[in-house]
Amino acid sequence: MKNITIRPMGPEEIDKMASLISMGYYDDIFFKWVVERDEDRHKIVTDYYKVYLNAKGRLAYVAEAPSGEIMGASVWLPHDTEPRVYDDINAAAGIYADRFQAVADWSHLSEPPMTPFYQLVGFATVKEAQGKGVGAAMLKYHLDAMDGLGIPTYLEASTPYHGKGVYAKFGYQPVGELMVFTDTAVLYPLWRPARKKQKVDFGGYSWCVLEERNDCMLLLSEKVIEHGKYHDTFENITWSTSSVRRYLNNELCGSFKPEEQAQILGAVDKIFLLSVEEVVQYFGDSGQLKNPTVNFYIDDIYNDARKATMPGEIPSRWLLRTPGSSNNLVAVVTVDGRICVTGDFVNRASTELFNVGIRPAMWVKKEGIALL
Repeated sequence: MKNITIRPMGPEEIDKMASLISMGYYDDIFFKWVVERDEDRHKIVTDYYKVYLNAKGRLAYVAEAPSGEIMGASVWLPHDTEPRVYDDINAAAGIYADRFQAVADWSHLSEPPMTPFYQLVGFATVKEAQGKGVGAAMLKYHLDAMDGLGIPTYLEASTPYHGKGVYAKFGYQPVGELMVFTDTAVLYPLWRPARKKQKVDFGGYSWCVLEERNDCMLLLSEKVIEHGKYHDTFENITWSTSSVRRYLNNELCGSFKPEEQAQILGAVDKIFLLSVEEVVQYFGDSGQLKNPTVNFYIDDIYNDARKATMPGEIPSRWLLRTPGSSNNLVAVVTVDGRICVTGDFVNRASTELFNVGIRPAMWVKKEGIALL
């Protein structure tokens, strides 16, 4: 489906999304064994997913059509989720608690001993979206973020694994033994190691590939390439008239060879800084951008993926192009990977103890650029 947006699930959507996932599993052969009576299945499985969606540390996403209609939902749990989750599941399962408990016990035995990892525990699309790439988009959204953190993922599929299909496409492979409850109720444990971000060498710098689109790719410098201010003086300023924008599109762009400059795309900005929204998009979205837990920072599990260093592995802040809480402040990523949305002074200079610098981004033609 075209123009599908994948985004974190809001807390107000939990009941609705638990019901959507439950409906997706209503005719699933495994859940038919877990909750045998058709008249009980939807409510029990909905309550089951409400527990997961309220669990500490869970990551949950929805696929939203341009109309605002929700086309799918998924939920992932960290390997060390709080033990009370399973007590809550037993309470929600009622007369079917023994079977839910049997699944949980076997699942713990089947999980690989490596930590940390995230497990996919719920994944469904509405009927009209099935087979149209919505499920793949939800998987990609989560896996891209986990790859940035170096965190592997695990799942237990309720349909046979044949080395094809969406899970195989994303690199999942069988691990351990099949979980056989009956002749028809079988789970297939699958494991996917984290993948490293692809990198390229361009213009003498190492760049991370954030996105590939048709014949072009979006690059972000692997390191903070140099100390730098957002603007020369302390004043109200925006990206369009900032000193750093002039530097990126004149001095830095001009430092590349003519043939390299020809590879760089963009009519207005050939080289730019990422926005807060783009950092969230490419490094992982916990939902704090739209539903902040504090007013000053986005501080979540993706901090490590956002950390950056200068040459010599010196930790450094890196500038973004989004204004802070006023136009004499600018958003930055801190040395510990938090996004300071309130911002820092636009003319903040680096010191021996406080490094702040430039991590440029640009769209380039893919032709002739080899991955490292």
